[in-house]
Amino acid sequence: MRKWIRIIVITLLLAGGAVLCVVRWQAWFGTPPERYWTGEKSNYSFPMFNDSIADSDSVLTVLVLGDIHNRLQRADFDTLAARVPHIDVVAQTGDWMDRGQNYYYQFMMREWTHSALYGIPVIACPGNHEYSKGLHKTLSPVWEKAFLHPHNGPADVPGASYYVDMPFTRFIIIDTNPLVRLVWLTRTLTWLRATMNTAGDRYIIVMMHHPVLPVSKGRFNALIYATLRHALGDADLVLAGHDHSYMRRTPFVVVNTAGKPKPQRLHYTPDATDSIPVYGVLQSSISNLQFNVYRLDDATLIDSLYVKHD
Repeated sequence: MRKWIRIIVITLLLAGGAVLCVVRWQAWFGTPPERYWTGEKSNYSFPMFNDSIADSDSVLTVLVLGDIHNRLQRADFDTLAARVPHIDVVAQTGDWMDRGQNYYYQFMMREWTHSALYGIPVIACPGNHEYSKGLHKTLSPVWEKAFLHPHNGPADVPGASYYVDMPFTRFIIIDTNPLVRLVWLTRTLTWLRATMNTAGDRYIIVMMHHPVLPVSKGRFNALIYATLRHALGDADLVLAGHDHSYMRRTPFVVVNTAGKPKPQRLHYTPDATDSIPVYGVLQSSISNLQFNVYRLDDATLIDSLYVKHD
């Protein structure tokens, strides 16, 4: 009898260990050891949007970037600054760095702070690469230090959802990474509707990393699609990343700036699509909102969207 008990106990321990290794493999073995930046500074932070951009400005210009994964360097940022003069704000849809570790933040921010875009306010959206891997995914604490933002998101929901008001425009950022529990998804939806309803006559721009309408194979998120699709249909523009392709089916837009292109697998008819890395330029004024999309390599215009409120 004792022999069978030992066999059962050993079998259960081995099975439990195997399950734990499968669940935690990425967290334990899939992430390289932490490396620390040894440059001239140990920490950087991006300036947050504030009231320095007056409501009397005639046009608000926003540079829109998608997935970057630490692939853009200061020369690339200098090129973008030269192509898009008078940038007021930079908006980024997540996965700016390859992993949510200190080294990757330091590398990315070193390149930024030495570029012509340094000092421009940044509105950032957390991507899945800014989160730790494994069973319990958490937003890297470095993200909160690097990307300053107001804490006006949905109550009792983890992550970094928030909104900021700018001339003619309200940016609503939804952190889609925690939205795996129905209670958090429901609270976020309630907050989203209230935030959209109180925007007044501003144009509503929503940013989220995981798209409502997937572009690449295996990217469909049933909870986000079923819960947020109808509410977001009332926004003027919904910017997302994650799929490493460009796609627009108004108002939903997926932007990829430097992520390795992935094959597209669309189950719907888009208004525009392209697998080439791109960047966007959003300009809003008292009369209209214009969103142009350009190829990253040669600045060729590939798509344009125009919105005007009645």
